[in-house]
Amino acid sequence: MAYNVLILDDDVDFNSLLTDIFEQADYIVTSLTDPIEAVEVFRNTDYDLVVTDHRMPEMTGAEFMKVIKQMKPEVPVIMVSGFMENDTIRTLISGGVGGVFLKPLNIFSLLDRTAELIDEAKRLKQNSQSHAVALTGGATVEVEGEARGFSFNSFPCKSQASIDFAERLYNLRNFKSTLSLIGEPGTQFRLICEDIRNFYESEKEHFIYLSPGSFDTEQVLSMFEEAKLTGAERVTCVLLDVESMTDAQKRLATALSKCAGVFESIEIPTRTIFCANGDLDVLFDEGRIDEDLYILMGTAEVCVPALRDCALDIAILAQQMVVDIIREKGLTSVSRFEASARDFLSKQSWDNNYEQLRVTVRQVMESNPGEVLMLSAVTAALQSTTLASPRARFESRLSHTRVDYVRAASILFEGDKAKVAAFFGTDTAVIEATLK
Repeated sequence: MAYNVLILDDDVDFNSLLTDIFEQADYIVTSLTDPIEAVEVFRNTDYDLVVTDHRMPEMTGAEFMKVIKQMKPEVPVIMVSGFMENDTIRTLISGGVGGVFLKPLNIFSLLDRTAELIDEAKRLKQNSQSHAVALTGGATVEVEGEARGFSFNSFPCKSQASIDFAERLYNLRNFKSTLSLIGEPGTQFRLICEDIRNFYESEKEHFIYLSPGSFDTEQVLSMFEEAKLTGAERVTCVLLDVESMTDAQKRLATALSKCAGVFESIEIPTRTIFCANGDLDVLFDEGRIDEDLYILMGTAEVCVPALRDCALDIAILAQQMVVDIIREKGLTSVSRFEASARDFLSKQSWDNNYEQLRVTVRQVMESNPGEVLMLSAVTAALQSTTLASPRARFESRLSHTRVDYVRAASILFEGDKAKVAAFFGTDTAVIEATLK
């Protein structure tokens, strides 16, 4: 069932962006810039949710909400603003606003809160029961009796695969010792870990990220000591590219054990998130993960869906990346993908997952700086990200293959690196680096 949303914002560009975001998420949108007109439209139309700006010349968002709440108090309202004092936010929340979002927006948090408010309104209508309504973006929201105060940044959770993943990850949110994230090359492990951090935003949690080449015992101890100095109430160590740590996995396990022992003595809990590219069983069979680590990683395993299995999420993810780039560059103009470009993005295989999408979007923004991001710019950027990098093609091809195969090929071709490179579809520099 499609839901009706009224969007009111006197900033034409931002209004257009909001409209695009909600339409991509399959809402039926009425977009207006004049609050006086919006009052009359609201009076004569049934809406499931209203999104309004706070600062408008003819009428403030608070004044607009007061008027429409007198007509239809059951319709939830979300307020957006470039800036708002904490006292104002508290006043709005106590006055019945369902969520306050400051610009630049977190699209996923906004859409999550929209869905929650609409579902909440439906339950209130059906059951005539009160449910807690709270500020999203840091506060708790009561949903079916369970506190869920987080926003999901890694996936918009519109596709069934991403919904299943989100539920699995959320159900494991209270893990005490280890958690394994398994995904194909290009998986957004850091972003997923930030989602996990958001589950515990009320606590002082310090995340330590370790990748191949940065995990000797002394360095790890130093990073844990730094966490202690920050006043952390818990330390989570994230190990990236575990399958590339073959030669040092035992040393790493020793270092983590030692660090955990230090922190246990001062009653600071520690836990570990393992991130690996590839199937866990295959990695073990290939000898890229030793037996002890394999058993440990298998105790709580979450498989991250490939981007190609989350077609409904792709366009929203891409638009969020556009917003992030706009924010990063300090731009004032708003860019959005035309409909054909969104459809094209959603139908691609994305062999290198999130990373390929991110690079593609950035190239589109550089080559097509206007307000509308055209299909032609998207196709050109995608071709570039797919074909331009021999290293990327090589690493993707070897994602489930032992580096030993390169050595075997080198023996087969009697050390002729050019022939080995041709065999794997890369260049000799990559082969030389791999053999080292």
